[in-house]
Amino acid sequence: MGYLKTICEDAMSIGVNIDLSDCYYGETTGPCSFLKRPTNYYFFLAGLVRIQRLSQILEIGTNCGGSIMAISKGVDEDGIAKSRIVTVDITRKNEDGFSKYPHIKRIQGDSLSNEVVEKAVKSFDGEADLIYIDSLHEYEHTRNNINIYAGKLNPRYLVLDDIRQCDDMRRLWSELKEEFEDNAFDASDVSIRKGAGLGVIGWK
Repeated sequence: MGYLKTICEDAMSIGVNIDLSDCYYGETTGPCSFLKRPTNYYFFLAGLVRIQRLSQILEIGTNCGGSIMAISKGVDEDGIAKSRIVTVDITRKNEDGFSKYPHIKRIQGDSLSNEVVEKAVKSFDGEADLIYIDSLHEYEHTRNNINIYAGKLNPRYLVLDDIRQCDDMRRLWSELKEEFEDNAFDASDVSIRKGAGLGVIGWK
């Protein structure tokens, strides 16, 4: 866990200096119905991409796009042209916001359908650097996304959002921690996501 803890701490330290002012969180289910600002863990995601020089990235669960936009901000400007940044969601929101990020490929549909899986996997030449999953927070759904996409794309890192949000996600994270041991780190505190939680796995 030591090496992942250091990577995560460095990611947050670097990420807070990346300009994410246009990476809005958007619609929420909390007391504020719309957040027109980035949230703390967006800086973490951008920082992780920056310090680890990640450029082949898949996100499951787009919502309004703030997280994938923040992730793309972590890619060095010189590397954007060679990057593959793909996001999948059953809905398609925030067309205006995404117009500023033409390098982000959007795939609309159920992430577990054969058609979407094929489109997403074929977007990459081989393996991925990062898979970020922030989709339906149910055990089977999240586990199936992990099994399918990590199995096919063998990422360097797998990041799971909301690992503390509900019993299903706590159960899943507990199993992953047991499976990956020191290669799984609860980055909730580091990323200032103490309530909902954020988990990082060094997949390879």
